[in-house]
Amino acid sequence: MCYAYLVSPSRYDHLDELLTRIFTARQRPEWRRRVLDSTDSVRALSTLRVLRAVERRALSGRAASISDVAEDLAIEHSTASRTVSTVVAAGLLTKSPAADDQRRSLLVLTDVGRKTLAQVTARRRDMVTAVVADWPDEQVDTLVTLLDRLADDFERGADA
Repeated sequence: MCYAYLVSPSRYDHLDELLTRIFTARQRPEWRRRVLDSTDSVRALSTLRVLRAVERRALSGRAASISDVAEDLAIEHSTASRTVSTVVAAGLLTKSPAADDQRRSLLVLTDVGRKTLAQVTARRRDMVTAVVADWPDEQVDTLVTLLDRLADDFERGADA
C-alpha cells in the first residue's frame, strides 16, 4: 500500500512544483506562438536561445563560439552546432573562423538578428508584464529579487 498521500508536501516540494509549472506554461504551444508571432525569421525557441546566448557574450565584451552556445544552453556541442548552422542560414548570425584558432568559429549577431531578438524580447517582456499587471509594484520587485537570487544559487550549484 502506498502512503505517499499521507505525507504533506514540504515547502521545497511546493517550490519545485511551482518552478515546473512555470517552465511548462512557457513551453506550451500557445505561449510559443505568442512569443514568435509575426517573427518571420524565427520558427523555434531554440533560435532565440542561440541569439540570446550570443548577445549575452557580446554584452560582456566576449566573442561567442559554438562551445559557448552549447555551455550556455546546456546542450551537446553537436546539437549547438546544428542549431547555430540553422540560425546562420536564416541570416540572423554570422560565423567566421577565430583568428587565434582556426578550429573555433566566432558568432556575431547580424543587424536582422539583433532587430529580431529585440522584437521578441519586447514581446516576451510585454507578456510577462501582462501576467503581473495587477500585482503591486512592491510584490513584483520582491519577486524579481528572489528569482534573481534563486537563479544565481541554481547556477552556482550547477557549477559546484
